[in-house]
Amino acid sequence: MKKSGFTLAEVLITLAIIGVIAALTLPGLMTDTASAQIGPKLAKAVSMFEQGNESLLNTFSVDSLTDTGLLDGDTPIVTYGDELSKHLKISPFTYPEGVTQEALDESTDASCTIGATFADGTPFISKDGTLYVINYNADSMVATNPAHKQRIGTVFVDTNGIKTPNAIGTDIFAFSLWNDGSLRPVGGANWSEGAEGECKWQDTCANNAAATDYNACAGAIFENNLKVLYK
Repeated sequence: MKKSGFTLAEVLITLAIIGVIAALTLPGLMTDTASAQIGPKLAKAVSMFEQGNESLLNTFSVDSLTDTGLLDGDTPIVTYGDELSKHLKISPFTYPEGVTQEALDESTDASCTIGATFADGTPFISKDGTLYVINYNADSMVATNPAHKQRIGTVFVDTNGIKTPNAIGTDIFAFSLWNDGSLRPVGGANWSEGAEGECKWQDTCANNAAATDYNACAGAIFENNLKVLYK
C-alpha cells in the first residue's frame, strides 16, 4: 500500500517560500505596529503633563502658571520644572557625552514656525523614559487676553527619550504650552493665536502624503483619532 506524504525537498521549498514572504511582510508589519503605538503613547504623555500642571496650580491656588511666580528669575524653566516634579514624576535630564540635543526634520526655514526649537529647550525625563523639552517665551503672550488664556511657550514631547530616530513627527512632537497648564498640539485647530495660528496640519502634514513640515504633525495625530496617517 502506497503512503502519501511530502518529500524532504517539498518541505524545504515550502519553508523557503514562507521565509521569503515573512522577510517581505514583517518589516512593514513592525512599522505599522510602531505607528499605531505613537498616538496613544503621546496622548498619555500629554495627559500626565497636564495633570501635573493642574496639581501644581491647585497647590498655589492660582489658575495661571505665571501667577505661581515660578517663571520669574534667570532660570524660569529650571525652577518651574523642579516644582512640577513634585506633581509629575520627572527629573532634570542631561544628555550623555557625545550625544547632542538635536532633532531631525527641524529646519530654520520651516513653513510652520513655532517660535522655539528642540535644541534650545530644557529637558526633563519621566519614569517611563518620555522626554519633555520645555521652552518658555513670555513674548508670545497677548496683552489683551486673560492671564490663563495665554500661550507662554512650547513643549516638545519625545516619546522614546534619546533613542533614535530622534526626529520631529516620528518620535518628537511639538505642543504649545498655555498658561492654564494645558498643551495644544501644533498644527491643530486651537494650538495658537495670531499669525502662528496659520500653521495647520492640513497644509504641511496631510494624511497619506509626504509631510512638507513635520512641526504640525502633532495636530494631525490628535485630530485623526490618535492615528499616524502621514507616513
